[in-house]
Amino acid sequence: MNLSKKIDEILTSRLALWAISVAIASLMWFFIGGYTHNETLRILARIEFLNLQPHITVRSSVNEVLLELEAPAGVMQSLAYDSIVSEVDLRGFSSGKFRPVVRPRLPPNVILRSMSPTEIDVELLRQVSRILTVDVTLPQDIPAGYYLEAVEIVPREVNIRGTEGDVAKIGSVSIAPTFSELQTGMELLLPVSIAQSEPFEDEVILEPTQVRINAALVAGIPRRRVPVNVRLAGRPSSDYEIGTIIIDPAEVTLQGDREILDRISAVDTEMIDITNLSADQVIVVPLRAFEEEDVSILNASAVRLSIQLEPVFAQKLISNVEISVEGSAEHTEWSVVPPVVGITLEAPPSVIETLDLEYNLKTFVDVSGIFLRQAVLPVWAESASDSFRVVNVEPSTVTVNVVGE
Repeated sequence: MNLSKKIDEILTSRLALWAISVAIASLMWFFIGGYTHNETLRILARIEFLNLQPHITVRSSVNEVLLELEAPAGVMQSLAYDSIVSEVDLRGFSSGKFRPVVRPRLPPNVILRSMSPTEIDVELLRQVSRILTVDVTLPQDIPAGYYLEAVEIVPREVNIRGTEGDVAKIGSVSIAPTFSELQTGMELLLPVSIAQSEPFEDEVILEPTQVRINAALVAGIPRRRVPVNVRLAGRPSSDYEIGTIIIDPAEVTLQGDREILDRISAVDTEMIDITNLSADQVIVVPLRAFEEEDVSILNASAVRLSIQLEPVFAQKLISNVEISVEGSAEHTEWSVVPPVVGITLEAPPSVIETLDLEYNLKTFVDVSGIFLRQAVLPVWAESASDSFRVVNVEPSTVTVNVVGE
């Protein structure tokens, strides 16, 4: 009994209880904490470029960085690799070459041990747009005596977007129907081809990539419709400028050798002298003949022109124009502060330099109905002539004071 009692005392002593607690804690750490060790992982993370300015594109030979990560085993097992990216902040960067810092974006409880590279070389390039007209490249196997008539391309123009350097390499855009396609007489949907001087370095976007063409393959002498170009010499009167020119007909039909027709973009009128023209005019003007004998104009030898003018105005500042007082009661005198103003006049150029201010312009303040000894009043400027108008008075108001009664 004494031995059993002694054992009980030992087990219930403070020292024994402390030893048992330490043992239990050690066992818990071994079985639980010992299994939550950290793991490492090497992963390629894609690079995202942030805060890029509008119309700027990035060129970089490095699109991924190598990350070495550390995290508890449980975190590592549930890690979504696609969520791990690296960021390059391009705020404030314009076009040019730079070496910005790469920063990883990591989930919680994940530690970065190393990263390679920490900086990358990038080139920022301006994006531009260019509108080009679609040409038609005729097939080589069209029999002699056939030509295209009434060619309609929809849309007639396409938009090309890319870096400045790539867009500058583009010479033209075209479609190339085959002879068999043209023989059908049906509407064709054809791809647009780009003629470029050198290979593109970046992506070039063409919109649209296809266009529709309607054309008639006709046997006979080739024909082509082209616009009329008006040739003017001299300038109208200084009080006028050319507003609009209406041409009737605006287009004419040419007939002749196909190679020569392809080089003709317009038909010129004979030279028209409009020196000192001061009124609208309607005239009939002959078309210039072609030097090439193999080309002729079918439907017109002259065109009717309606030349419409628009007036031109000039302005002139007149300084130190004295202000008079009107509407004053009898025996009342007023002072005006400031006593002079600047007046801007508008008139045709031929009139503006010959204005007679003494007879044509009156500048005044109206004090009728004013019972205060001091007041701020608007300045009025009136003209007895219709040849000009007042567009501004500076200052527009002045202060009037009663100085004597």
